[in-house]
Amino acid sequence: MTGCRRGELCSIRWRHVDFDRADLWIELATAQPRSGILEKAPKSGEGRRISLDPHTLALLRQHKLDVTRQLLDLGVPLTDDAFVFSVTSDYSQPRKPRSVTQKYRLMATKLRLRSTRLHALRHYSATELLTAGVDLRTVAGRAAGCRSTPDRRAPSGPGERSPRTPEHTIGL
Repeated sequence: MTGCRRGELCSIRWRHVDFDRADLWIELATAQPRSGILEKAPKSGEGRRISLDPHTLALLRQHKLDVTRQLLDLGVPLTDDAFVFSVTSDYSQPRKPRSVTQKYRLMATKLRLRSTRLHALRHYSATELLTAGVDLRTVAGRAAGCRSTPDRRAPSGPGERSPRTPEHTIGL
């Protein structure tokens, strides 16, 4: 569970997933204005690195294996620029943020979940981390719910590790 916004999840490419470090780099967000689909900077205005828990990492490994097999059947290699989540057979286009919300709503209805929204998962993730004892600044930086403060060192790009990592705190 990452606490990402839906547009951020839609923009994740395989190059953003570091399986060796168990990290996810949030660099862009997919937006869906009336004019179509576009990628933009995240709402926070800057990229961030999120530590992945072992369960999420295992799910991503399996998904990558499934995608690789699917693409091999089509005679297309999996590239680092392919989207992790896509509705196109070659994974060249991101999912539309609104379709992610619609799928979540359908799933929640099917599972008879009480009034729940996709955005509420961000709050759930933050609450679980805080309850488990992860400090507030780390949780806020992970969710990018606040601007960086001068005494909070944020990772500056892919390859740099977050100073405080909650990856083993919750395994959802």
